[in-house]
Amino acid sequence: MYFCFDSDSLIYFFLGSDDEDVYQEEQMDFDYGLGNTIVVDNLPVVPKEKFDKLEGVVNKIYSQIGVIKEDGLWMPVDPGTQKTLGYCFIEYNTPQVIIFPMVYMY
Repeated sequence: MYFCFDSDSLIYFFLGSDDEDVYQEEQMDFDYGLGNTIVVDNLPVVPKEKFDKLEGVVNKIYSQIGVIKEDGLWMPVDPGTQKTLGYCFIEYNTPQVIIFPMVYMY
């Protein structure tokens, strides 16, 4: 962008831009942030043997709200005790779906 400044009359003139071709290119869509992810808190802390059962229950409840991505349910595990930490992350296919758990569950 170029400007010509006339200090006597304080007039700015727009002469053009070298970046016009950049703005005219097709915009690419990127997956920004965690707009389609929720955190479920207050889950029971269970040992490794009961992990699959808890994962199944959480999946059953929260899949009623929307389609969960493949490998979209993640429960962190404490490496020392090999027990869950009492919360999980659920990633849905669309960000619009995350509004429903807030209304449906509370």
